[in-house]
Amino acid sequence: MAQILKGGAPALVFERPPVGSDEFSTPPTDNGALDYEGAILRSAHPVELLEWQRVNSELRVENVHHYFWWNKHSGKTLAILLHCARYSSDLQYRDLKFFAQVIAPSLGVSREEVGGDSSSWSSFMTDDGTPLELSWDWGTGNNQPMVRYSIEPIGLFAGTSLDPNNLIAGFAFQGRLLCSLPNMRLEWFHHFRKFFDVRSCEEASLTEAMPDHKSSTFYAFDLSKTEVTAKVYFFPKTRAAAYKQSSLEVLYQAIYAAPYSTEDKLKAASIFRDFASDTGNETLEYEMLAIDLIDPMESRIKIYFRCRETTFNSVMNIMTLGGRIKSPMLHQGLGDLHRLWNALFGVNTTPDQPLGEVNHRTAGILYNVEFRLGDAFPIAKVYLPVRHYSNSDEAVICGLDRYFQYHKRSKYMPNYVRAMSTIITPTSSRAQSGVQTYVGCTIRPDGALRVVSYFKP
Repeated sequence: MAQILKGGAPALVFERPPVGSDEFSTPPTDNGALDYEGAILRSAHPVELLEWQRVNSELRVENVHHYFWWNKHSGKTLAILLHCARYSSDLQYRDLKFFAQVIAPSLGVSREEVGGDSSSWSSFMTDDGTPLELSWDWGTGNNQPMVRYSIEPIGLFAGTSLDPNNLIAGFAFQGRLLCSLPNMRLEWFHHFRKFFDVRSCEEASLTEAMPDHKSSTFYAFDLSKTEVTAKVYFFPKTRAAAYKQSSLEVLYQAIYAAPYSTEDKLKAASIFRDFASDTGNETLEYEMLAIDLIDPMESRIKIYFRCRETTFNSVMNIMTLGGRIKSPMLHQGLGDLHRLWNALFGVNTTPDQPLGEVNHRTAGILYNVEFRLGDAFPIAKVYLPVRHYSNSDEAVICGLDRYFQYHKRSKYMPNYVRAMSTIITPTSSRAQSGVQTYVGCTIRPDGALRVVSYFKP
């Protein structure tokens, strides 16, 4: 059935396979990682943690909370991912040492100390309040994947009367970060932090009164072969409430007021704002803004937003910005995205059919648009919420496996399976979803999908 995009974009034809058929006809891999029913590798050998042990032997643990995040929770999970992604020993050591010294002391109170999953500060980073989310960037072709993660710095007294809005942790964390990554550029960081600052009495009281989350700043780190690079995220909702403006208005005020920003350098931003004003888009929910901590002229500006509509027609509309972005390669990429959509969600429906009903704060589809100063057009990215709409974690892995085999990009699939089978027990992976949270997709200029898997430790 052909779907015509708004604004004259090319028609996309999606052939609906016969019921019970499988679009991905490539035979199953013979490397033993998955059988074709999607069963996760059961016989994975224990992943070596030699570099984790090396860092651990050198580490001076600050307190029980630091020990928990490094030794019992996220540190070992990160080590497993780095090992499975075939990072060299030197890079594993670099990235684990950075995590142990800078990140682990900044993740707040150990859940063991407060008992169970309760905490005085619940992070918006993940649905269960964990202040860290990991990701596996599949890259392009059969290139080596890159491991990444995002965090919310949390103070030990966050959410209590001593620090009700988690304002103490940010300055200490930024100091640690600058010592470890001295080449960070902070012009835009200082601008956006000041703009979105919630320290005033008026805005702090608004934060306490808001029924939504209280998170205000996230950080993210890409662990490339050459360096660790940082991003920072800001939330507009508190300032928007304080000044009785929409979150989108606040975001654009911040962008236009940023150093080096001029109207002629923000044409891409104007295109997205025009799309946001289209009839039907007034219900989009704007969550946050992100920047790279590099030269502002090279930094991306990212606007994250959520759409509660879950049809693939809606995805096409947003990925093309209502038909404003047009190219044959984009057309090709959307067709490929639809295949991945069907594989991950286990559906075989036309693009006008929504996914199942989910009543949750993070239900719907998450997106971002990104642009740099001087860009002519923004680029859209979609985050497929497998945490809510896939049948199980095993089904997500199976869908990824079929997709990458179809494209002959499955070289690192056994590595991912091994990592997941170490992190997730076979029983829970079959029975439920939730460890893998999103599968992010960007359509590259050549029409290929850049795929990123997100999960919580």
